[in-house]
Formats: sequence, structure tokens, C-alpha cells
Amino acid sequence: MNRVLLVTQAARAIGEFRRPWVRAAYRRFVARHRRAVSRACSRLGPDVALTVLAARELVDAASLPAATALRYYDKEIYKLDAERLAELTDTLADRWWPARGCVRELEHRGVWLPDVIAMSRAIVVRLEITELFGTVARAVEEVSPFRIVVMSGTSVPERLARAIAEARGVPVVTAAPGFVSARLYSWAASALARREERLRLRSFLDYPRRRPLAPTPVPPLLFVTARPRHHYVVDPLAEAARAAGIPTRALAGPAVEMARPIEALAQAGTAAGFLTDYVSPAEARRLIRTHRPRFRAAWRRLSSDPAFARALRWQGVALDAAARPFLRDSVETALLTALLCQEAAARAIDALAPRAVVLTANRRFAERALALAARARGVPTLLFSNSLVMARDRASIFDVADRLLVIGDHLRDRLVREQHVPPERVTVLGDPRSNAARLAHRDALREDIAATFGLSPGRALVILVSKYVSTLFSADEKERLYRTVRAATAGLDDVDVIVKVHPNEDLALLRRQAPAWGWRGAIFTQTYDIHRLFAAADAAIMVTSMAGIEAMAMACPVIAVQTPDKDFEGDNMPPYVKEGAVERVSLDDPAALTATLRRVLDDPAVRADLVERGHRFAAPYVRPVDGALVARLLGIADEARAALEARHG
Repeated sequence: MNRVLLVTQAARAIGEFRRPWVRAAYRRFVARHRRAVSRACSRLGPDVALTVLAARELVDAASLPAATALRYYDKEIYKLDAERLAELTDTLADRWWPARGCVRELEHRGVWLPDVIAMSRAIVVRLEITELFGTVARAVEEVSPFRIVVMSGTSVPERLARAIAEARGVPVVTAAPGFVSARLYSWAASALARREERLRLRSFLDYPRRRPLAPTPVPPLLFVTARPRHHYVVDPLAEAARAAGIPTRALAGPAVEMARPIEALAQAGTAAGFLTDYVSPAEARRLIRTHRPRFRAAWRRLSSDPAFARALRWQGVALDAAARPFLRDSVETALLTALLCQEAAARAIDALAPRAVVLTANRRFAERALALAARARGVPTLLFSNSLVMARDRASIFDVADRLLVIGDHLRDRLVREQHVPPERVTVLGDPRSNAARLAHRDALREDIAATFGLSPGRALVILVSKYVSTLFSADEKERLYRTVRAATAGLDDVDVIVKVHPNEDLALLRRQAPAWGWRGAIFTQTYDIHRLFAAADAAIMVTSMAGIEAMAMACPVIAVQTPDKDFEGDNMPPYVKEGAVERVSLDDPAALTATLRRVLDDPAVRADLVERGHRFAAPYVRPVDGALVARLLGIADEARAALEARHG
């Protein structure tokens, strides 16, 4: 029989559209796309063995021909080989750059500027290209189609499907070349990606300036932070350092949400500010005026070189057409922000002369710029990783650090085994994020939570960990999750539910959505310490996330509510659902969730068993912090400095 693979538009990679009119337009596009896919399938006729690769929310499965094999992006991505994807991501994000030193415009203050943007661009490339390529290529390999059909041919996965087909000599047909909505959607998606880079640059220019931090008589520990959740590591480390008499300073990247945690850190005794404080808006604009034409000229030279297209071939498939818009933005816009960050970082390191720089991540421009500036000046950099596991993208978390400090043994062992990090350069220091919650009495935590959120004392406390919309978790699944949990808990008069909102979610949007999902008066928090919530809670409900490990490590029983036919763990998430460390309930089955909650809340033996299973599973991932944290931190910093000095003679 004639085998046909129909490749359709993928869903938005991360997050939901925020503006109401955009969301309304997207809903209309979804309806049109579903109808267009159904028409395209029906026109193929009954004599084909049809496989459709589609986003879950962009296809109406009930309207497809009966024998259609349906493959969803969000399921297929979990099946991909993480190591092969990492190699492809590296190819698209890094290997096309010219050799260091060959293009002077790409260096500043002794730093190769592509190094500043390396991790953030790799994340974009993985989400927008690599995972989609891997999914389409796997479908082509397994289906072995005689023909590939694309809808409008304009979306990234459809362009990738065409490139794969051309490399394999498989005919390609466009089902709906006049599908205007699909063309507009693809154009808008590309425009939004470019807008993100412009907003990042604008943020540096417009962020309010403060007086730069004053130097200290004794070299300080300089903490670097870029997200509020990083302060769950930074704040206890800084407090411990101050208690030991070690001077501390902290710098953050320019972001509105960072004002409050930076102010709190300053009030606690660590002088704190922003990287932007070291370059005035007028100086930043002069740098942009000088370097923008240089970066544009560099892009024209790079992209017109035949070596560029050759560098973007993967297993015989030409990927330059799909990757080109992202790479152009990397050179023409992202490098401008990198330049400003690097200039500010060089000035900050020169002014503060820190004993060591302590990072909590290595992905954002401010973090990388300060680490690279420190390296250029022989200042040791310590990365205290928030990660509990190896990331899906397999990107190195060690590339800008002299020493890596981790929370648990699992990550250390995998870094040594899989990324070949020398064992002496990675140390398990435990989890300072949860230390305060571990030391607090549970009754006191519950009283504080009840007072903070206006709850009645004595009622059971359940935490719902929200999950943000992405290629892996659709807006429809999110709505069904909330409806399921609401229906399950609405009749439990002795239970309070607090929704812990993911840092990447739009809280204002979620507040507007919840009443439409039948949940008026829902209690949301995006900033309250999740470890305090878990330490006080009687149960936690979630899909899957690292929060599950953190909850189990805090002796909080976990219930996973999941799409019935879907594996959310794949090869990358800790398999706590598969291994039975948590209870699993199907999405859209509120009765089962109610029954599970009642068993966990009412039966001490059931609860104790679930807590023990969870604690046993989480132990390799999270080690409680010990009392020698600061002494060990300083010892490692001094070792790293000695190694740097010996290396440079």
C-alpha cells in the first residue's frame, strides 16, 4: 500500500500567548488548522497507509480517516536519543562560527562574544529546530513513506521535512499552498523570536541604574543571579558567608522580577546591584551604534561563505534554510546584548576584584559574561548548579566554571561518567535551598502558610505544581489538569489547595484562566518558597517535573496526574512514575484522584509507605546540606585559584 507521511505545524515551543487578542487569533488558527488537516487527509484517498505527525492541539483525531496512524510531537520528542540531539544542537548552534581570532568584530575585552550567547542560543535551537528535526527524521525513518505531504510548507517542521525528503529522494507535496493562516502564523512565530532578542537588548538599555557596588578591603565572594529562584541558593550561601565574616557582593542581570530579591539580599547584609549599573545608557547606545554595522557586515560575510552551508549539513540533510533566521538573529542582535554585558562584566570584575565568582547557572548572558570576565582575569569561578539531573539538551554545565558544585550524587556521577568532568573538579555540597525549611518545625511552617494565604488552621494542605505550556504539554492538557484537580478537590471540605506557579508561566494569565476552568478563588503563588510548601504539605499533585524529586526529598507524598497514553519521563526525567515512587492518576479522572487523595490523607500506613518510597528514590538526587558549607566553598575557591595561577605561570 502507498505509505504517506503528513507533516503538520508544531505547537508553540514555550508558553502561551499573553495578549487576549493574540490568544483569540490563535484559537481561530487552531480551528482552521484542524479543518485543513482533516481535508488534506480525506483528499489523499482510502488507498494510502497514512501517518500524520501533528501537535496534539492542532489536529482533530476524530475527523481523520479511520486507519490513520497519528503521531504527536509531544510524545515523539520523549523518544529521541538525547546524545544525538546534543550533537546536532552543537552543530547548529556553535560549529558554524568562524575560528576564534579570525573575525576581530566578534571579540571584546579579551572574550570571544559567541561564548556569551552559546547556551541561550543552543536552547533556542534545540526547542525550535533540533527536537523537531529529530522527531520528523524519526518518523520518516520508521514510516519509510513513498511520499511526504506538508500542509503549507512554511512552518519549521514542514521545512525540515522537505529538507529530509530531498536528501532521501522522497517526493514532497504541499497540501494547502494557499493556506494563508498557516503562512501568517509561521511569519508571526519568526517575528516573535526576533522580538525576544530586541527586548533583551532594550532591557539592558532601559533598566534603571544604581550606583555601582563599592569595593571591599578584603576580596569578596561575588554571587551572580539572573532569576528569582536562584536566590534559593544564593541567599543561604551569602548568609552563611557573612556569618563566617566573609565579605559578599551580588550582581543580577537586568530583569524587572529581580528587583525584589536583590533588595531583600541587600537588606540582609549583602550589597547587591545589577550588571547594568556598570554601563550607562549613553555608553551602551554608543557601543551599539559602533558595533551594529560591524555585526551586520560579519553576518553577510559568514552567511555568504559556502562553508556556512556545509557546516549546517547533518547526515546529508541541508539545514541552513531552517536555521538561518535563528543564526542571523544571533549575530545581528544577540551579540549586541552580549557586547554590553561583557563590557559591564569586565568593569565589575575590575572594580570588585572578587576572591571568587559564584554562579547558580551558566545559561544567561549576565552569568556567562561575568564568568568569562573573571576567567580572563584569573579569578576562579564556582558554579553551584540548581540542576538535579542532566538536562535534556545534554549541554555542558561546566564550560565557564573552574569548579562545579552540585546538590546530589546522581548529577555528579553522570557528569563524571558522561561529560568526562574530572572527579576532583565536581563536588557534592548538598542542597542549601531546602535547608531552612528542613530546620523549621512543621507546625510553624503550617502556621506561616495559613497566615500568608488566609487558610484555616487544621485543614489538610495539598500543593498543585503547575506546568507551563510547551511543545511537550499542550494548553488543552493544562486546562484538563486544572479541571481534574478542581473537580477532585471541590468536595473535600477539609482540604486546602495552593497552586505553585512555574517561574516561566504568566501568573496574570493563569488567574484569568482559572475561573473559566471552574476554579474561582484559586490560591496561586509564584514566589513563596516551594521547599517550605512541600515541608508543610500533606500531599503534592503534579504532572512530572524536578519538583517531584524536591517534594519527595522533603517527605511530601506525590501524586502524578498524567495523560493516559503518554510517557512524560522518556529517557531524561527521573523515572519516579515508572518506578512507583509516586501514585499515578489519569487526567480526566477526578474520582480516582479524590480516592487517591483520601487514602494518602486519611491512612497513616498508606502515607508512610508513599513517603518512604519517595525518600528512597530522591536520596541520590538531593543530599541535605551540611554545616561546613562555607568552609568547603572557600577551600574549593582557593584550590581553583591556585590551579589557575599554576596554569598561567
